[in-house]
Amino acid sequence: MVPYDTYRIYQIERAKSPAEVRHAEQQAAQLASALSSLFCGIARLVRAVWRPSPAAVRRLPRSA
Repeated sequence: MVPYDTYRIYQIERAKSPAEVRHAEQQAAQLASALSSLFCGIARLVRAVWRPSPAAVRRLPRSA
């Protein structure tokens, strides 16, 4: 067991004040929002790259 593990266990098990709980929830919400924005941006790029061309949709030969 690493020396600071006991302090981490103490922090996990102790009762949190309402302000600490609110702050932790706000941080979790900000993280979720940032990750959502990141994944939406990545999905938008992937859809743009993988979108079939209009010629492929109409099954026409592409002009080079």
